[in-house]
Amino acid sequence: MFRFVKYALLTFISPTVFADCLAPTELKALDYAYEQAIRQADADFLENTLLPQYVWVHNHAVVYETKSMLLARVAENYTAPKSREQTEVSIRRQGNTAVVTGLSTVDKFTDGPRRANRYHYMRTWVKTEAGCQLLAAQTMKVWSTEE
Repeated sequence: MFRFVKYALLTFISPTVFADCLAPTELKALDYAYEQAIRQADADFLENTLLPQYVWVHNHAVVYETKSMLLARVAENYTAPKSREQTEVSIRRQGNTAVVTGLSTVDKFTDGPRRANRYHYMRTWVKTEAGCQLLAAQTMKVWSTEE
């Protein structure tokens, strides 16, 4: 009887329940999905992924953006960049918290020459009952085609 119950539970419960969303492969995929959600203005993904107290500190603290501010920005006349691609991604983890760092290159659509910015980023992910959610982000521009 126990084997049947165990089999039934394992068969009908999603395998993602058992996955560790802070494991390097899973977290890198989630972090990339966050980048693409911003690029594509995916408000549903952002709503479910960002913690209520989320904050994004932009280049030299010029902009301090909360969850509601980011959702409003991607909802109103948002001009999506051509691409957002990550390189040099690394993860540091302690318990139910992980910090993802790397470089993100953002290419914008233009009629003229290429316009791109590269940012060093750091994002703090927390494992919650709802899965892994983003608590904080910081970006610092390190390169631009406009400079």
